[in-house]
Amino acid sequence: MPVTSRKVVRTGIAQFFGGTTYDKAARAYRGSGPLLSYGLSSVRAYQPKRLSDVDYVKGQAAGRGMGAYMIVELGSDVETRRTVPAVTGRKRVTYSATLHVYHLAHQPHAEDAEADVDELLDGIKDLIHEDPTLGANTFLTGVYQAGENNYGIRTRIYPSTLLKDEILASYATVQFEAEVEIIA
Repeated sequence: MPVTSRKVVRTGIAQFFGGTTYDKAARAYRGSGPLLSYGLSSVRAYQPKRLSDVDYVKGQAAGRGMGAYMIVELGSDVETRRTVPAVTGRKRVTYSATLHVYHLAHQPHAEDAEADVDELLDGIKDLIHEDPTLGANTFLTGVYQAGENNYGIRTRIYPSTLLKDEILASYATVQFEAEVEIIA
């Protein structure tokens, strides 16, 4: 079993949703993830100080008029010793993950933007269902299951905000627990 850490799990989750193309200057996985066709352009493992509008649209088709970026948060974790002794035993670490999804749309109708957010959220959940290890073999997350316990996968969409120039800003979260078991 892989030895893991908060950083390894967080980075693996960011790669799982954002793809493997890492933009060092932006500190984001951009323009190549499995949810690009759903409008997800950039994924960051950590909260940045500044954002660019490019975060919303990197890699999107010209004229799409909307896009999103995601930030991974690991709010808490719980360690449980599975077997003893400590030298050869195992422990389970359960991370509470929140995916913060920010969406901007320049569309004639707010309904189109909100429908795009719904499709993206469904795409995120479908991707977790397709691979509940969150790409453990590919991205070395060490996660053996995500969204599979009693907590499940929870989504929440917050009220949209109309910005200048008829741009609609939307925000949503996807929450789940990612479980890792390691030799410790």
